[in-house]
Amino acid sequence: MNNFLSLLMFIIAFGVLITIHELGHLITAKMFKVYCSDFSIGFGYKILKIVRDDPDEKKNSLFWFKSKNKKRETNFSIGIVPLGGYVAMLDADEDETIKVKPELKGRSVEDITYWKKIIVFLAGVFMNFVLAWLIFFISASCFEQKKADTINVVMTTNSAALKSSVTLDEEGLIPFEVSSPTLDSDHNLKDFYVLNVNKYSDDESIYSINNPEYPVTISGNLNKYSLIFDSSKLTLNNTDYSNCFTLALAEAKTSGTIQYFPVLNDAKTLTTYTFSKDEKISTIKAKITKHVASDLSQENKTISTDVYLHLTLDADAKLKTIGFGVFVNSYWNGWNSFAVATNNWAKATDLIGKTLFRLFYDSSTWNSVGGPVAIFTQTTSILTDYPFYVYLNTWAVISVNLAIFNLLPFPGLDGWQVLVCLIEWVVNGVKGSKKNKNKEIKRSMELTSETKEVNVGEKRKADFNCWKFPPKVKNVISYIGLGLLFIVAILIFVKDVMGLF
Repeated sequence: MNNFLSLLMFIIAFGVLITIHELGHLITAKMFKVYCSDFSIGFGYKILKIVRDDPDEKKNSLFWFKSKNKKRETNFSIGIVPLGGYVAMLDADEDETIKVKPELKGRSVEDITYWKKIIVFLAGVFMNFVLAWLIFFISASCFEQKKADTINVVMTTNSAALKSSVTLDEEGLIPFEVSSPTLDSDHNLKDFYVLNVNKYSDDESIYSINNPEYPVTISGNLNKYSLIFDSSKLTLNNTDYSNCFTLALAEAKTSGTIQYFPVLNDAKTLTTYTFSKDEKISTIKAKITKHVASDLSQENKTISTDVYLHLTLDADAKLKTIGFGVFVNSYWNGWNSFAVATNNWAKATDLIGKTLFRLFYDSSTWNSVGGPVAIFTQTTSILTDYPFYVYLNTWAVISVNLAIFNLLPFPGLDGWQVLVCLIEWVVNGVKGSKKNKNKEIKRSMELTSETKEVNVGEKRKADFNCWKFPPKVKNVISYIGLGLLFIVAILIFVKDVMGLF
């Protein structure tokens, strides 16, 4: 896909996630009558601004428009750096703003009750969770789904044809062929052959195709090799899976019989072999088993036979196309889309939550952390190799990631604002409880006094000063937190860029 189009889609998708998040804060703040002066998507110099009737607001922007709505309170703008956004809410210590506009007195975020403040601070997280589910639902309901049955479920001709009607190759061996399968109502294979593969125990994506009794040998070479299938390279848009197959160095393991499996190095990657053009590769003997799906009248039946895979090299010393592949079947979810979306949302939330938690005790987890560059690279690759609904699912996962990340009680994030609010709520709740207790004791003493009348119906207000987290301390901690996040973002950016080379 065109890189410019991929970049444009990336910017739009990332902008939607940020916009929805900040829109949650804006909607709830306005719902509770909090004054919001600015709503911005992106930081830095403003590309676009929709301003009120204040001429000063028209400055520092490339394009600006005057709003026709005379009741508008909030300026809307788009910044040149689309990596975040903000809603500028009136704070209690903004004395200059209140002096200029005395009608704003009592409309700061600090003037609303604690539970309302928590709703405002968590609204962005909530909106990202909702957006993620909606994306999963659109992906599951509006697009044809594809399911790849990997190399351990491979289609072949029937066993009789393998032995009789199939033309032998030049060495008199029966080649492996592919045919169309039968699917059941759940889109699973109904009548199929299973290749006798060996899953490598330390890696879920690597399979040894050859029978362990028949390792691959190369002329003039004493090493033993395995023909392996790497399912991590499996894509859905490209049905040529030759890039998933390779020969890997193998090691002998004694477990009753000698077996040869792929060797992984310390980085858990395959140590593959580079061929020379004058080398010959031996034929692999692979056993397959036919499985027939059970129904009410018939039990499972299995038929075994031997199939020979003859490997050859092309002019560039690369493996030629071999006679088997991976079947991809397509289907629609229909009404099941609700369950699929909910299940995908739950899995994404669980995965992201566990991954973020592991960052605090497992240093190796940081290798999987990526920033905008890594997200762009990954999403562009997905857009090329997979159907569009997989691309949508990726952004749904990113939306979940954004939501959970903002829940962290780290200075500068929404979780930090909630934590400060909860601390103030608890402290003032304890102070208020003690004060009310003292007032009740005093009131009881007044009621027993014959010389004093008490108006029982009089409204009584707490006459203690509410404790506030020191604004200067709070701001300093927030700036330190934002600075640390900025440094981490730079380090991740450098890591992502270096990973491209």
